[in-house]
Formats: sequence, C-alpha cells, structure tokens
Amino acid sequence: MEYRSKCFEFFNAHPKGIKTTDCVVRALSTALGVDYLEQRKELNRAKRELGYSSYKDRKFLYDYLKDYERLIFKAVAGEPRLKAYQFAEVHPKGTYILSLRGHATVCIDGKIKDTWDCGYLTVYTAWRIK
Repeated sequence: MEYRSKCFEFFNAHPKGIKTTDCVVRALSTALGVDYLEQRKELNRAKRELGYSSYKDRKFLYDYLKDYERLIFKAVAGEPRLKAYQFAEVHPKGTYILSLRGHATVCIDGKIKDTWDCGYLTVYTAWRIK
C-alpha cells in the first residue's frame, strides 16, 4: 500500500518534468517563485562562493538560507519526531523549505508540493520563506 498524506500535492518544477535527484533545486525554485534553470544556476554560483562541492550538501542549505527565519525541531526523549505531514497540518499558511531525512521539500499553505509524497519523513529544520 502506497503512503498518501492528505497534505501532499504533486508538483514537479523541472522544466522537462523529469524525476531526478534535484530536490534542493525543485524546493527552492518553487518556494521562491524562480525559474528552475535560473535557480540551479544560482545554486551552482552560491556553492562555489560558499566553498561547497555540491548544493546538495546539507550544510550548504543551512548557509544558503541563513537569512531566513529558521524553525528547529530537536528530538525529545520518549516523543516521536515531527513528520512533514504534521508540519503541514500545523502551518496552513506560508511558504517553508523543509529539511527532512535525506530530502528537501517545500510546504506552501499547508500543502507539500513535490514529485513524491514525503509526508512520512522526519522534519529536522524548516525555513520560513514567505
């Protein structure tokens, strides 16, 4: 049985509709309202400027989004960690980039917009974009 959260909405920002390992580009271009190819150029420029070998490096994302409000979700002993679908439910307004376990996605007005339903993944950090 395939997992489907009610807050998931299929969206692929890739101009050719390709499903590939480009979650950082897709999430940022969607959240910022920037053309996918322009966003990818910007990320490549920023990674060189910030001294990273890849914009897929988790630390790069933290540096790149340092000027945005950051929401941190620390583990609490004995309590389950917040899942992406739960984040979407409690944030019905606004645009956020979510750093999940092994993935980055965007949540806009309570909807996770991505090429697959990552709602079951743990949220480590979120940045409020709008």
